[in-house]
Amino acid sequence: MPEESRAAWMRQISALPERLEARLPGRWSSVEGLSCVDSTNRYLLDRQDLEPGRCHVCVAREQTAGRGRRGRVWTSRPEQSLTFSLARALDPGERADPSLTLVAGVALARGLSDCGFRDHGLKWPNDLVTRTDAKLAGILVESRSPGSDGTPGALVVGIGLNLSGAKTLGLERDIADLAALDGPAAVAPLDLLAAILPRLVRAWDDFRSSGLAPFARDFSALDRLRGRRIEVLETGQVGRARGIDPADGALLMEHDRELVRLYSGDVSVRAPGHG
Repeated sequence: MPEESRAAWMRQISALPERLEARLPGRWSSVEGLSCVDSTNRYLLDRQDLEPGRCHVCVAREQTAGRGRRGRVWTSRPEQSLTFSLARALDPGERADPSLTLVAGVALARGLSDCGFRDHGLKWPNDLVTRTDAKLAGILVESRSPGSDGTPGALVVGIGLNLSGAKTLGLERDIADLAALDGPAAVAPLDLLAAILPRLVRAWDDFRSSGLAPFARDFSALDRLRGRRIEVLETGQVGRARGIDPADGALLMEHDRELVRLYSGDVSVRAPGHG
């Protein structure tokens, strides 16, 4: 049965290149489905053929060493989690901007809405959550510096989305899968990818041309922390979340009547009572 399940999954993903090309022509360099890989982000960042204007996609049925922000582990089981990454080479002089994580979150939320799901939101900086703050998906943006041999720098956006069985993973924090959302009873992974990946590419294009500001309104509408009491885990500092700065994506926290700027590379935050 495991071999049959693996073969069925691979057959389904084999239809993804055609679906993506139909929705967004000329933007895909390669689309790969892997039965098993340690990390889809790592796999793409190791590729030497990434291009600046075309996107490379890697989707894995099983990811054995998935990772999240700040070195955390992303835990998943085959076919119960949708794990995939999107990468491209950086143009000369282009830098990796950490606020791309927020843009990817908006794109992911839009893609799920396209599939009929509702009541999901975003927890700064990189989590897709339910209305009760349970984690549905995580986003990890990583970069590769230009090589001395002329290999261009690269940027990759990795996403892990819980499809089913989230409660059986035995994690300490609150997690959920798509069944926790209002929407269809089931959506095939192929249909999810065909909706989400073009959203990610279009959002990345808009971000490159116009920055974070055009996404700020959508992020604010999805922001599950805004207006709530939050705690900075590293320092114990407590305040009230006041949204993000549309210029650079910093989280604004009101503390002792002053606004404190928090950056995703420096801190983690939570609403007390949740992980």
